[in-house]
Amino acid sequence: MIAEGANLAIVGNRGVGKSSLARQILNIASGENEILDKLQIGHSGKLDFLSFYLACGGRVNAYEDLLKHLLTTKDCLGDWVYDIPSAKREMDSIDPQLRLGIVSLGGKMQTETQSAPAVGQHEIETVFLNVVSSLASQRLAKSGLLFVIDEFDQIRDPSGFAGFLKSMATNAPSVKFCVVGVAQDIQNLMKEHASADRLFAGSIITLPGMSESELTEIVDIAETAVHGAITFTQDAKRSISQLAQGHPYMVHLIGRYALREANKQGRSEIDVGAVSEALKSIADRGADPVLEGRYKKAVAASPQREAVLRAMAQSQGTDGEVFTTNAYKVALDRGVDNSSQYVGQLVSDEYGSELVKIRERYYRFRDSLFRAYVCARPAVFEEHGN
Repeated sequence: MIAEGANLAIVGNRGVGKSSLARQILNIASGENEILDKLQIGHSGKLDFLSFYLACGGRVNAYEDLLKHLLTTKDCLGDWVYDIPSAKREMDSIDPQLRLGIVSLGGKMQTETQSAPAVGQHEIETVFLNVVSSLASQRLAKSGLLFVIDEFDQIRDPSGFAGFLKSMATNAPSVKFCVVGVAQDIQNLMKEHASADRLFAGSIITLPGMSESELTEIVDIAETAVHGAITFTQDAKRSISQLAQGHPYMVHLIGRYALREANKQGRSEIDVGAVSEALKSIADRGADPVLEGRYKKAVAASPQREAVLRAMAQSQGTDGEVFTTNAYKVALDRGVDNSSQYVGQLVSDEYGSELVKIRERYYRFRDSLFRAYVCARPAVFEEHGN
């Protein structure tokens, strides 16, 4: 991270802890080395970056929009540029155009339709470069500036960002970016192949799913946090870690509801039955409205399609692929004899396109977290053959 022109990328499936790792990187960049010491990772001292964090969400259309958000959002450069005269002059040069193009509401911006010309790509790049160079020249932090861009995969069209990073590495080497997003590799995240590898050479963190022992440790930490007032049986811990399928998000979701129900009922121990009750509560209440909404869209009003969806999820191999011959046998045991018809539906946009065909008779879930949710969630319709 401290090498001139270096950038960092964190990629992996949804729900495996990328944002949590990004937060730890922010801490390390600010000089907090506790996590490095705990993990016995060697370091040469404390870093001193002026760090900024932005989650793209669904509000950034292109990388030019990203630069505008970084320049004007309160938690990013918005509170800094007007304290540095040279940076303020740069912002003032495009301020009328910038304000016509975007409106700041509580730190979030919305596009407005205006007849006035928007800030051009070259102009916003130049202003951003000049602003961050002005800030860096003030030596506000000896290591430089760090921008952590979370949910980068939500940017609709990131094309051109790789070229921008290359320019920044040459013209402002003390300004660094950490991009975080759902992707299998950096080319997939950046949607550019030519220079992505070189920009992040040696600085790409691909997060795998957590092991069962690591997931169980999360539950142990939760027990400690409540001072042992409520504990999980070993079988309950094993059940949660297996249901999570490598996703710490699922451990937090299930564990939180299990603890809430135990506290409400005055129980001091959570067993496997209580975990099942928590799963039912999560589904009934729509505790994760996004995952639950996707499940309901995929299943709709069809018991057969639900049976096939769950059979596909439960038949996934260790390589992440689903061999339909195995899945169809499971579905047949549950009374569905035309599974291929429903797999065809689950690939379509109408039902959320949760499955992706890899090759003949082999499929993959588009989102491993959704697949874990399918396995963990109680069925909407009664399952037969179990």
